[in-house]
Formats: sequence, structure tokens, C-alpha cells
Amino acid sequence: MSYFENVNPDLLAEVKSDAKRICEFGCGAGALARAIKSINPSVHYVGVEIAEDPLLKAKDVLDVAIQRNLDLIPSWRKDREMSGALHEASFDHVIFGDVLEHLYDPESAVQQAVEILSENGTLLACIPNVQHWSVFTQLVIGSWPRVDAGIFDRTHIRWFTLHDMVNLMQKSGLVVEKIVPRIFQQEQGIEIMEYLEPLAIYLGVDSDSFLRQGLPLQYILVAKRIA
Repeated sequence: MSYFENVNPDLLAEVKSDAKRICEFGCGAGALARAIKSINPSVHYVGVEIAEDPLLKAKDVLDVAIQRNLDLIPSWRKDREMSGALHEASFDHVIFGDVLEHLYDPESAVQQAVEILSENGTLLACIPNVQHWSVFTQLVIGSWPRVDAGIFDRTHIRWFTLHDMVNLMQKSGLVVEKIVPRIFQQEQGIEIMEYLEPLAIYLGVDSDSFLRQGLPLQYILVAKRIA
């Protein structure tokens, strides 16, 4: 299964089964759209994807398929296809699944996404955690890997800690209602973070928070418009 065909089960779990309109940025080959439509066939699903080949595979499940590089569209309203499909205040969910870290200006993307959320809609974002224990190990080793996927994906442009993620949402006019940590290889992570604990104490960082925030590989944030 390729990078574009994966379904994030924790992201899927945050999607309302009765959602009427969903817009997914970075829809890939439509794996998440298929999973959602298998539960809710009537949902109107807009997918936006930068890569042509996976989007072609997704077209059979998407109601609207748009190929765009968000960094090249500073204003969605001025893009005919984007403005035609992304009506203001109309989407129950706007989804960014491992997308924001690939953008030069994720702030603009989130701010414009807020405009198309319905009154009770939620923005769902999955974002890699640069505070993950594996980053510390590579820095100690003196190497920054560049691979095809994961936290060291060579196409990542921006990096976020949990604090940065929440700050991004709040500055865009959202309130974060739920945070879901995605933790893998927990035992190894705890062992490495415990070795690093004296450094956290030396820097005046709460050791419990340091451990807790060093374990998740990614976070899923569920955010709503500030009333």
C-alpha cells in the first residue's frame, strides 16, 4: 500500500457519521474518502490533492476532485475552481491529514479553511510531532534522515510541537476541543525519554510533560470556530 492509499483510523474515528459535506486537503488516492463513504454514502466529498496520479485514482469516489498546490494559491476565493467548490460556511468537516507540514504557509491554509467551516463544523488535522523521541535520538547521533514518509519525510517544510499546533489553530480563530496522541513503539520511547529527563529538569521543564509530549509520533487535533 502506497503513501497515498493509507487510512488513518484515528482520523476516521473523529468524522461524524452523519456529516453532509466534507472537504479533505491531501486526499491522496481517496482512501479516507472511501472509508467515510462506506459509512455515509450520501456525504458530499470534495478532495484537493497536489499530485495528479493519486487524484486520478480518487476521482471515482470524490464528488469534486481538484488538483492544486495550496502554496501557489494565496487566495482560494480568487481561484475559479476552488471558489466554486468551497462555499463559505458550508462544510461539516475540513480535513488536513498530514498536509500542513508540507506547506510553506500553513497559517494561510488553516485561516481560509475556517471560512468554509459550517457553524458547528470541525477542522480535523493530523500533524507530525517534532518533539518525538526519535528526533532526539537522531540529533544525538548527529544525523537528520531524509526518507519517503514519516516524521523525517524529505518533503516536510514546517515542523510543529504540540504547543505550535495548538497555537496555529488558535491564531486562525479556532478552539481546540480534542487532542488525540498517536503513539507507536511506546516502550522504546519511554526508555529514551527517561534518559533525557535530567536535561528537561536542568532546563526547568516539567518532566511529566516532557515525557508525555515526547511519545506521540503525531497528534490529531479537533477544532471548532470560536463562537
